Amino acid sequence: MSDNNNNNNNEADFKKQLDALKPKKKITVPVGLLDNANNYDSKLLAIKIVADKELKRTVLLFKNMLKPEPPVIVKPEPEVKKPEPKKTALDKAKFWKK
Repeated sequence: MSDNNNNNNNEADFKKQLDALKPKKKITVPVGLLDNANNYDSKLLAIKIVADKELKRTVLLFKNMLKPEPPVIVKPEPEVKKPEPKKTALDKAKFWKK
């Protein structure tokens, strides 16, 4: 009989552990609440309701928003030498006249 009780206790403990590992159901916000939020006050109320129900996710959202972004390193482009213009026959003639 004690073996039977141990098995029942083990099964109950196992089920409790499984329940703890199951993903929790996401709290859904009524669609009408978000769709009908036309003015500032109703939008603010909708955000407050979501923040109250999903406190941890809201905190993580703001933490991630406030993290400083890594600096963007801009490497200067190498200078490109312009090719010298080709001398025309007129330029050559001017050189010989001097």
